[in-house]
Amino acid sequence: MDLAKTIPKCLNDAQISLTTHKRGAKTLCAVRNEDPETFLPTFCNAILPVLLEYKEGMEEDADEFNEAFLGFLLNLHGAKDKAVRFRACQIIAGVLNGLGADAEVSDELYERMTDVMLERIRDKMPPVRAQAARALSRLQDGGETQDFSQDDITQAFVELLGSEKNKEVRKAILGSLAISDYTIPCVVERTRDVAEDVRRIAFLALTSKVPVESVSIAHRALVLRRGLNDRAPMVRSASVEMLKRWLEAFQGDVVKFLTALDVESNESEAELALKELITIGRIKPMDVCKDVELVSKGLKRDIDVDGLMTPEEGLYWRVVLQHLAEASAVKGANSAQSVGQAREIAVAEVGEMIEAMESALPPTAMDLLSIVSSHAKSAEGKFAARQLLPLLKCVDLNDGAIRRGAINLVAEQLHVKPVVNSHGSSYACGGDGKWESALVEIARLVANDSTEFAGLVLDAADSLQMSGTAESLTQALYIAGSLLERTSKRLPSVAAEAVMDSLIKPAVTHSTTAVRRESMRVLGLLLASQGVINPDAVVILRTALSADAAPVRCMAARALGDAALLHGPAALDKYRVLVDPEDEDVTESAFNASLPLEIALMKCLDEEGKPFVFKANAYDLEDVDVEDVDATKAAAAVEAEESVGTVAAESLCKIILRRGEGAFEAAAAVVSRLLGSYFAADAQRRPRLAQCLAVFFPALASGPEDRRRLLADCALPALRAAAKIKGLSRVAALLVQLLTASEEPTAGGAELALALANESLALSTKQTPSGAQAPLAKAYTNAIARVLSVVPVKSTRDEVDVAEKVELNDTLTKAWHAAVLAAERTKEKSAAKDLAMAAERLRSNCLATQKTVAPETEGSEGIAVPADDDDLSTQMNDDVRAAVMEYAEELANGADVPFCGSKVKAAKVKAAPAVPTRESRSRASKTAAADKLKDDDLKKPLPKVTPERKSRSRRGALQETN
Repeated sequence: MDLAKTIPKCLNDAQISLTTHKRGAKTLCAVRNEDPETFLPTFCNAILPVLLEYKEGMEEDADEFNEAFLGFLLNLHGAKDKAVRFRACQIIAGVLNGLGADAEVSDELYERMTDVMLERIRDKMPPVRAQAARALSRLQDGGETQDFSQDDITQAFVELLGSEKNKEVRKAILGSLAISDYTIPCVVERTRDVAEDVRRIAFLALTSKVPVESVSIAHRALVLRRGLNDRAPMVRSASVEMLKRWLEAFQGDVVKFLTALDVESNESEAELALKELITIGRIKPMDVCKDVELVSKGLKRDIDVDGLMTPEEGLYWRVVLQHLAEASAVKGANSAQSVGQAREIAVAEVGEMIEAMESALPPTAMDLLSIVSSHAKSAEGKFAARQLLPLLKCVDLNDGAIRRGAINLVAEQLHVKPVVNSHGSSYACGGDGKWESALVEIARLVANDSTEFAGLVLDAADSLQMSGTAESLTQALYIAGSLLERTSKRLPSVAAEAVMDSLIKPAVTHSTTAVRRESMRVLGLLLASQGVINPDAVVILRTALSADAAPVRCMAARALGDAALLHGPAALDKYRVLVDPEDEDVTESAFNASLPLEIALMKCLDEEGKPFVFKANAYDLEDVDVEDVDATKAAAAVEAEESVGTVAAESLCKIILRRGEGAFEAAAAVVSRLLGSYFAADAQRRPRLAQCLAVFFPALASGPEDRRRLLADCALPALRAAAKIKGLSRVAALLVQLLTASEEPTAGGAELALALANESLALSTKQTPSGAQAPLAKAYTNAIARVLSVVPVKSTRDEVDVAEKVELNDTLTKAWHAAVLAAERTKEKSAAKDLAMAAERLRSNCLATQKTVAPETEGSEGIAVPADDDDLSTQMNDDVRAAVMEYAEELANGADVPFCGSKVKAAKVKAAPAVPTRESRSRASKTAAADKLKDDDLKKPLPKVTPERKSRSRRGALQETN
């Protein structure tokens, strides 16, 4: 078709025909309000079919026109102008997405559009890629299986979702992606995208496009946990809408919805969903408790007739009743502070809540205990029994009968030998330990005092230990550890000695790794709960840390770290067994056990990698297998049990944050080593370590002054350690961010500035390395200068103490001098600029020149102030220059400064100042002019001694005057 003739003709027909047709008039009004970029798609999809449907023989002209129009646009896809490419893809996307469901295009045009848009989806401009993704949306082919796994477009979308950097393009791809069993994991993966908009689109896609039955149970729990815990309100709102849609798929039946989540495997996610449903009003606890039919199937059921409660019913009633109990407690506390009518209303509301709870609970506390006992004795009912145990707090436990009954139930269940069950194994057989912990918690609640509580639990542990099996000993240790976690007072000395002698010491030497690991956990809890240091416990933990299996070492490192938090590392080091390192009979494990605690923990860090090893092939987010959507959580759990370096880093971070500069003898070295581990950690293989250090350093930078001083002290050692490794700029950037995080300057800022200035000057005194070392040396020089230019220093004028003022001023002056000379000598332009800025800033914060004034000068305390605004270098005489250069050369000849050879480069003193100012240039020009005048005067001939006789006439005098 001739487009130049067809389009104007159709537009003229539109003005006549559409205004006389009811549907056409509405379409024309809509077109008149359309944006210019949407007019052509609207014309092709809405106006043209209306025009041609009243003309005989022109039914196929609309499709023919659209194909010709799309072919015309496809010819423009490779235009050099990005705006042309963008508009072409935009109009194509609008026309294709506006076609009806039964619209057809020729195979030739279909293949051409697919090839062209697949090329444009990798365009260098993000807007073009986004519109190309929209255009490809309806061109995806599900194939014979309708799972889109063999479609080229779908595969391209899946690939680009993980590698695309622009969030708008990811949004477009996510909105265009066909939903199937093949692509659902990709949508689930985008629920943890870094951009809030993309996460929101992912949840909206799961809400509108994905039926709940098409999502696996693991994915259901995962997206609920991510969405309901998301910090962004818009993302959380989208996840709530998804939750509502999923509940509607089960006709509003909450128990059936919980069945789809598998509450035994995903208890926390199911509980989170229930609480959100209560918050949004889909579950009303008051109405649930007053519903006679629901209550009759709940806690007031006849077990002999109705059977045991399902896990979903147990969780449902526990959450509902706990919500009412907590709400009534809060209302009661508020009513106590209210007066008048507000108090009466609050009291009435509390009364209604209590009445509703009584309607749902069994008639007596003994009936509730009987229901719990019935479920506890059955393997299938253990989960429901654990859900109902906390409800004992909602009834009156002052009656001696209910207390005795609860104690008997706890004692009976704690004495049960470890078993393996599909509904929940014992802790020693691979269970999560929640059942045993719930029993110990109820024992604490119903016991008369701490002595009875400890006796009840330790008696069960002793009974299990007597069985002699590894599983029974592990179970006994776990129960004893649960007691130590929940006791509010120290155990009696007799009980503590019994735990140590009968449980821990036999388990320490056991052949099973699980037993030794559990013994380390209990030993750490005993050391922390008793409040005093047990020398035997410290020796056992140090020995296990130096030589044992990875899980045992992890638990020993965690126990030593917790003990060091309470007592300090120095107090623990007093009880280490010292050995002679030169003795040939000393083993490596014995030597490691004799090291100070910080060195022992840092050796654990060194075992798992070198610091500042930037991994070029580290796992990124897109490299994670989409099927293993819980990889990060699972990897963190495994890392906590198998990576002793991660646990050692966590212990070091906690000790430094709590105790500051006095935590270790060389705390700055520890911080520098942790900084190296931060850059060497792979966020996917070691997510726990990466997350720990990512939180530790900002917390240290925003802490008190002694914590911030550690960052200043570790900056130069960290830069030196990373000097010969690619990626030094990242270290410098992080140090700049950390050092400038606080508004107040650190006390160690002046010392850091002096050290960095001397380092820069020492680097400038050496010959530039050649070969592969040259770019590394250049990066190191620039990094040192960059950090020096921003390091916060305290002004001498702000120091109140006279002695500290003099010391601070001396440090700043030395740093200023070194920065000036380094700026003169360095060959790197960016480094010279940063050094010049640093020199100006250091000079503005100090009060020093070569000349001093009397101490009685007002306002100076014996410190002289520069009298003029001369440039930086002219205020340093030859003696100062020589002294600064001598120290720099001595530093360069040492082994600490990287990239420094044995030959010192001769110092060249420039005639012109390195950082000239307007005053210095003016002064130099005046001095040169004065010298020139002196030279000219010397060249002039001297006047004669006998002057010539002049006329004394009046006329001659008048002429001389004139």
